[in-house]
Amino acid sequence: MPANLPPQYLEAEKRYRLAKAVPDKIKALEEMLAIIPKHKGTEKLRADLKRRMSKLRAEAQKKSGPGRRGYAFHVEREGAGQVVLVGLPNVGKSAILDRLTNALPEVAEYPFTTRKPLPGMMEFGDIQIQLVDLPAVSPEYTEPWVSGIIRNADLALLVIDLSGEDPLEQIEVVKGELEQQWKIHLVGSGEEGDPGEVGRVSKKTLIVGNKNDGKRASENYTILRDLYGERFPTISISARDGVNLEELRRRIYDLLQIMRVYTKPPGKEPSFSNPVVLPKGSTVLDVAASVHKDFTQKLKFARIWGGGKYEGQKVQRDYVVQDGDVIELHI
Repeated sequence: MPANLPPQYLEAEKRYRLAKAVPDKIKALEEMLAIIPKHKGTEKLRADLKRRMSKLRAEAQKKSGPGRRGYAFHVEREGAGQVVLVGLPNVGKSAILDRLTNALPEVAEYPFTTRKPLPGMMEFGDIQIQLVDLPAVSPEYTEPWVSGIIRNADLALLVIDLSGEDPLEQIEVVKGELEQQWKIHLVGSGEEGDPGEVGRVSKKTLIVGNKNDGKRASENYTILRDLYGERFPTISISARDGVNLEELRRRIYDLLQIMRVYTKPPGKEPSFSNPVVLPKGSTVLDVAASVHKDFTQKLKFARIWGGGKYEGQKVQRDYVVQDGDVIELHI
């Protein structure tokens, strides 16, 4: 046993020895791994902890079995879009969810705190967007059901720790794990995946550099932006201090490629409390279909109010609407 192990490590080790249930043993090992000092004298012990943790996780997965109910394997989609937070252990995904939504995640210093998907609703103006915190992606172990939730999401936030060791390696490790294990290809602006490969999916991604208040964080973000900025949209934030979180909301909304339009009955004022959310590029006919399926057949024309238009301008069914437009449908 290496010398100079802190008392907190010895306490976690005692809980591990006394634990009967596999989840309790895993939690104690995670705390031990987070507490143990990182130097040459602890390399073998850290490797042993990781090996025991991996074995216990595999045992827990086998016990749960495909037919048994355990953690949720699917998150019901809510709001104007579904966004997943992915990253290595302890990068601050749960802290971001905590600051941006009404969810109550467990936020702790030890790794693998998140063990099941946790959704929360993020407000952006008059709409809500669903954020889903996921268990960490790690070469040591990643929950196998994580891939299905990432595949079904509209956008991925790849969260990295700007104050940690080698943020660029953090990005490559996560990208590599998702690509190799599940054929999930994280892509940035304008990049497309290979549609010919069976089972492969491309997922639009925003790189979120968290903990920008830490040492070397500014320098690390400059390097990150220089190397990845042309391929991926990036943003630097601090979930703990609330730095740049409003800009993060805006970036998420923009990357979802959605827009809000408002409807009004003829001769009445519009309601701005319940917008119609549609993909960018949608037409007046799409607006009508979202209000009522019969409107697609009965719609004659529409009047529109918005930036750069005549107030109440008459438009046809194929007119492309813009974010913030007010639409008056005539049937």
